[in-house]
Amino acid sequence: MPAETFSAAFGPTPAGVTRARHFVRRQLEVDAELADTAELLVAELAANVVRHARTDFEVKVVRSGANVRVIVEDGSAVEAVVRQMERDAPSGRGLRIVEALADRWGSSPTASGKQVWFELASDARP
Repeated sequence: MPAETFSAAFGPTPAGVTRARHFVRRQLEVDAELADTAELLVAELAANVVRHARTDFEVKVVRSGANVRVIVEDGSAVEAVVRQMERDAPSGRGLRIVEALADRWGSSPTASGKQVWFELASDARP
């Protein structure tokens, strides 16, 4: 089965984060647990865009069999890095959550900024 790709653009606002979550959920034809995880992880990445990049962003969902790849691309060239946080820090754990829950994840520069992506696998076939 060939990969299917869906994409949508969002503004750098809290409403954009919510819309990105709902967009990802609508594109997934997988079990509820995997969809919940994908929705959480895209919310973390989109919130990072709103907080740090402050640019419009695009979300791509690539479905290939039981695998899902979600890509969040923004207009900032600042590299996404996992930070060491104090235990009582009120924020800064988004990429740690992505790292803990995704099967794979990464970040790479693009011509206009960067993309951060994660992959999840499921036994459920779309």
